[in-house]
Amino acid sequence: MKLNSLLILIFLIPFHAKSDQIYELIKIPNLKLYKTDDKSIRFLIADKNFSAGVGVNSVNCEKFEERKIKNKFYLTKKNIDFYSKNFLKKINLKFVILCKNLTVSDIPAIGFANPEMKTIILNLNSNEKIFQRVIHHEIFHIIHKNFENYFNKDIWIKLNNSEFKYSQCSTCKKDTGLEILNVTNGFFTKYAKTTISEDMAETFSFLVTSNEYIQKKIDDDLILKNKTIFIKENVLKIYKNFKFR
Repeated sequence: MKLNSLLILIFLIPFHAKSDQIYELIKIPNLKLYKTDDKSIRFLIADKNFSAGVGVNSVNCEKFEERKIKNKFYLTKKNIDFYSKNFLKKINLKFVILCKNLTVSDIPAIGFANPEMKTIILNLNSNEKIFQRVIHHEIFHIIHKNFENYFNKDIWIKLNNSEFKYSQCSTCKKDTGLEILNVTNGFFTKYAKTTISEDMAETFSFLVTSNEYIQKKIDDDLILKNKTIFIKENVLKIYKNFKFR
């Protein structure tokens, strides 16, 4: 009986250590390792519901049924695989957390980036098309935070019509949809109109998931065209081998 107890204890310790190590790295509780890919990205899932942070950076997310994760995991990995291992290392992204019913500051969200912890969090119970684009949106926030000097806000503002003003924050407007606008006038989505950072992230996300329809939008909208040129030029300054679609 004592031997059996000892074996169980030995078996359990490594798993507790891994959970503790994850918490020490990114300061989010109740996570466990799901997969590690060939680009050294560690995909984590919620072992239990979790809450982390305070105020505007407070994050809450729920455990997703593990048997249902597989399809969304491969969809996530497919989009992460767009980036080279060297690029991901350069921008310092290491962790992708998969969970459901994500809220940030008690507001429902599809994704959240924490550059300080080298982490993005993704809400698995989201519209598939938008979910994929949000992956790239959040990756841009990692890029932007780590290389802010490449993305001059004053230059960006001058790309817009002179009368346009951003909101004070990304949640200050009620109508902030992620669907592409029929009439863009310099913005792919309503959410892009909230802040400079969100506008850049939205522009990047469409740029790397570009299709003929998106390209037509860019070609027909001079402001969008200039914004995509700005993003391309500065991402290439960070990593000259970056390949846009």
